Amino acid sequence: MAQPVSAQQALQLLQTLRTPNKALPAWGEVHDQKTGQFIKYNPLAITDKLQKSVIDYYSQPPVDQFGHTKWMTLLGYRQGGKSTTAEYAAYCKAAYSPGWDHVCIADNRDRADYLHKRVHHLHIRWPDGLRSKNISSRESRQLTFDPLVGGKMRILSAESGAVGVGQSPDSFHASEPHLWSDFSGSMFLINPSIRNRQHCLVLFEATPWERNGDWHEHYQKAKRGAGRHFAEFFPFWDGKLNRRSWPKGWKPDNEELELLNRFGPQGLTLDNLAFRRYSLEDDDEIRKNPDMFRVMYPFDDLTCWIASAAAAIPAHVLDRHLKAELVEWSPPYMEYEPPQPGAIYAIGVDPVGYAARDHAAFQVLKCWDGEWTQVASYAAHTDPVRFAREVARVGNYYNRARIVVESNGVGQAVLALLEEAGYSNIYCEDRMRPGFTSTSKSLDKAMGWLIDALMDELVLRDKDTVEQLQTYKDDKKIEESPRTELVRGTSSSRRRDRHHWDKVSALIMAVIGARDVPRKRRPGPEYGKIPENIVFFTGLTAEQQDQYRNQLAADTDSKEQSSRRRASYRSVRRSRRKR
Repeated sequence: MAQPVSAQQALQLLQTLRTPNKALPAWGEVHDQKTGQFIKYNPLAITDKLQKSVIDYYSQPPVDQFGHTKWMTLLGYRQGGKSTTAEYAAYCKAAYSPGWDHVCIADNRDRADYLHKRVHHLHIRWPDGLRSKNISSRESRQLTFDPLVGGKMRILSAESGAVGVGQSPDSFHASEPHLWSDFSGSMFLINPSIRNRQHCLVLFEATPWERNGDWHEHYQKAKRGAGRHFAEFFPFWDGKLNRRSWPKGWKPDNEELELLNRFGPQGLTLDNLAFRRYSLEDDDEIRKNPDMFRVMYPFDDLTCWIASAAAAIPAHVLDRHLKAELVEWSPPYMEYEPPQPGAIYAIGVDPVGYAARDHAAFQVLKCWDGEWTQVASYAAHTDPVRFAREVARVGNYYNRARIVVESNGVGQAVLALLEEAGYSNIYCEDRMRPGFTSTSKSLDKAMGWLIDALMDELVLRDKDTVEQLQTYKDDKKIEESPRTELVRGTSSSRRRDRHHWDKVSALIMAVIGARDVPRKRRPGPEYGKIPENIVFFTGLTAEQQDQYRNQLAADTDSKEQSSRRRASYRSVRRSRRKR
C-alpha cells in the first residue's frame, strides 16, 4: 500500500513539476527528429547548449536592477528544436501554476497547428498520476487546465489581424518573428500587456533573415541590452545533427581551411564542414546561392544576414572586414590600441545636442600612408559639454590628433567648447571655418571616400561599427529637418528611434580627417624599440609632459639670455690707441 504524501512533499513535487529543467527530463517525451519515435526528453540529445538554455531561462530567468525578469532573444540555426522546446517549457508553467496564461504567436496557422500538436503529444504522454487535468477536449490550439492546479496556454497565428491585443500573458513566446507579416506592428500592440508585468517570461526565437529587417533590428537591440532584453546566439555546430563523418581521402579546400582557422577554436570541426558540403550538393537553393548556408546555419551573428538592397554600402565592400578579427563592443568607450610615438591620428566626431534622440560618437584612426587603422571608438547618450571634454581628452592622448567635427547645428557647440579648451588641431574646411559642413553634395563626396577607404586603407576593429555599416542607409540625406516636420504637421519616420548609425557618421568624419593629415610612411620593424640610453617618463599624463617640456624650454631660454649678458668683447679702438 502506497504511503500517504505529506503536504510538504506535495508542495515540493508541485514545484518540481513547474520547473522545466527538472520536470521535462524526468517525465517529458519528445518526437525524435533522428528516429521519428517518441523518446524520453533530453535537452542535450540533439543540441549542445541551445535547448538547455531555453529551459533554463523558463526555470530561472535572469532579472534586471529593478527585479523584473529579463526577456530572451535567441538567434540560432534551423532544426534545433527552438520553438518546440520553448512550448514544452511553457507547458510546465501553465499546467502547474494556477492562473498562468501563456501565449505563443507563430508565423502562420500551419506552424501554430504543428506546435499545438507537439504540446498535445507531450500532455497525453505525461504520467497519468502527475498529468494536470484539462477541462475541455474541443479547444482549438489551446489547453485550459483545472484552475485549482494550472492555467492555460494558447498558440496564435501572426496572420490574424491585431494579434495579441487584449492579452495579459505570464509568458509570451514569439516563434520565427522574421516571417511575421508585421513583427514591429504586432509587438507595438503586445508590449503594453507585458511591459509592466514584473515576472513575465518572454522569448523571441528565429533563424537569421534580411539585414535591416524588423527581426535584425530587434536582435541588435537585444544584443545591446536595451530595456529588459538580452540576446544569445548559437552557431550551427551546436546542433549535433549538423554533422557528417569526414570521409577518408577528403581534403579541405582553401575556404574550408579558412573557416577552420577562424571558427575551429569556437567548436567548428571537419564533421561540420562535411555537413556543409552535403548541404551545398543536396539543396538546390543553397547550391545556387552558397551564402544562404550561412543564413540557415550561421557561423556567427555578423555574416549570417541576407544583404539588404536598401543598404548604402554594397555588400562586397565589407567582405574583407567581415572576415577580420573583430572585438565585441562594450560601451561607451573602447580602446583597441594605445598611442604610438610619432604616429599621426585623426578623430571623426558626430556631435549631439541636449535631449537628442541619438548618440554622440567619435572614431579614432591611426593614419599611415596606405593604412588607416581604427584604434578607439566612443558612442553614448551624453550632453555636449561632457562629450567635448571626452573628445579633447582622447585627442590629446592620441598625439594631439586632428579632430573633424560635423559643424551643422549641434556641432557648433562642440567646436566652441573645443576652442575654449585650447585644442588647436581642428580640421577647417576653409579659413575661419572650423569643422565639416554636411550638404547633399558634400555628403555624396564623403560617402564615396568612405567606400574607397573600406575597400583599400581602412582596418576596422569594432564589430558594432561593421554591423552599423552593413545596415547604413545614408540617413543624413533622408533625415527631415524639424522645420519640415512642423510644416507637415507630423513627425518624420522613426529613423533615429530604430537605428543608431552614429558610429558610421563619425567614421565618415574620421576618413575626411585621414585624407587631410600629412602623409607618413609606416615605420619598419625596428619602430617602437627604445634605445638603451633613453629613459621615457612614466606616470605622467600627456598634459603633464607638455608642461614639463614648456618649463624646460623656458629654463633653456633663460640660461641663454643670462649668458649673453655676461659676454664681454674687446674694443678694437682701444687696442689701436695703445699702439
